Amino acid sequence: MVNHQEKLDILSTVSNEVLRQIDREYLSWGDTVHYQDRPIFVKGCKGGFIFDDEGNTYVDTGMWHSSCNFGYRNPEIESEVFKQLNTLPQACGDFLHREKLLVAKIVVDAIYERTGLKGRVSFNVGGSLVVEDALKIVRKNTGKNRVAVMTGAYHGRSLGTLGLSSSHRYRQYYNEFPDRAIMFPFANCSQCFYEKKRETCDLYCAKMIGKAFSNEYYGIASESSSEIGAIVVEPCQGRGYTIPPKDFYQNFIGELQQRGILVIADEIQVGMYRTGKLFGFEHFDFVPDIITLSKSFTNGLSPVSLVWARADLVDPEVFTPGHAHSNFANHPLGTVAALASWRYMLAQDYETSVPEKGAYFLEKLQQLQARYPFVYSVDGLGLLLNMVFADKQGVPYRNSAQIAAAIAQDNNFISEGKTWRMVLQTGGYDLNTLKFAPYLDITYSEIDLTIAVLDQVLQKLGAKLFPTSVVLGGVK
Repeated sequence: MVNHQEKLDILSTVSNEVLRQIDREYLSWGDTVHYQDRPIFVKGCKGGFIFDDEGNTYVDTGMWHSSCNFGYRNPEIESEVFKQLNTLPQACGDFLHREKLLVAKIVVDAIYERTGLKGRVSFNVGGSLVVEDALKIVRKNTGKNRVAVMTGAYHGRSLGTLGLSSSHRYRQYYNEFPDRAIMFPFANCSQCFYEKKRETCDLYCAKMIGKAFSNEYYGIASESSSEIGAIVVEPCQGRGYTIPPKDFYQNFIGELQQRGILVIADEIQVGMYRTGKLFGFEHFDFVPDIITLSKSFTNGLSPVSLVWARADLVDPEVFTPGHAHSNFANHPLGTVAALASWRYMLAQDYETSVPEKGAYFLEKLQQLQARYPFVYSVDGLGLLLNMVFADKQGVPYRNSAQIAAAIAQDNNFISEGKTWRMVLQTGGYDLNTLKFAPYLDITYSEIDLTIAVLDQVLQKLGAKLFPTSVVLGGVK
């Protein structure tokens, strides 16, 4: 007879190489872990650093895709979760509890202060699900299934949100999506869809969005009607941390709202002071009808996500009980993490410190740009920054960011007399962009350390790129 306890005891003491063998044999490889040939085996984390099983320390420039804006193992947030674990670790979503109500009030009040709009919130357990909840609100209020998004958009990988995310590769295995969103070119000025220059384009891309609604023969609207119930925007795009011109949205958002088209601001990556303001949309002078939050909403602890909507859209007479539900949507470990995260965040002076640190970080990136000819551009808004690899004409070096990330992760670099490695996030339409989202409490000395290690990574990247013949379209 099999002794299951003995088996479990043996498994608890196996080496990491045996665990990697389990990964190779027992796990589905459909997740993003296996973008890497040899994923980091994480053993610890603190602040802006992670530690692996071999004793290496990594400077984390992405913070779990902006899920931990307030640093790994933030003691003020973590301690509240420990307290909850010992008092109310579990509660059915059919019940109320204190933290759910308090964090709802904090969020609704914060949005009212910034927009003058009254709203209500509901919760879910992840980014894709809360975007789906936003779509439910749209369908309930407009009676329309179709929405518009921007090229380069990423709004999730559930079947309900794949029709919004612009990357065809996310959908290609799952047959047709009859409700797939209409897509308009985003103001990605380093790689313009229309091949124009920002200095002379007069925001041509934004004007084309407005034009699409100006005539019934363009296929989506007439004077009195539209096929579209909403437009979903990331104020700055997560795909490459792409930052549009400040007046981009002003050219079409107001007109669409006048037509009764709802505006959803997906703030999942760029909210929570990542850009120096509580919400990314505040930089661009528009007010959304619906807002989604996840990731740093709980600082990556016990995930809970949130959708805020204008009060009339989710009035209890309109959005009646049962319209939205997830069994773990209001779980008390998550809501206490959210409440602690918001209390911590609002007690800081991020509206001052994040722009100042972001300007310092950007200046250092500009110095690297001056040193390395394959760095085509750098940009930043608060502590959301990017570095684009292309030739002088803007032709991207394809997959160059992926090469840089592998170099950073798999090699040792010396700075301040210590050995470091680095976690780099990649993006861009040709995987030619590095994305930087350090934790918001990063010190100036830690920014200097990040730049010193990145400098060494770029040295190695240049050595890999230029012995290779660079063909039109970049390195493959």
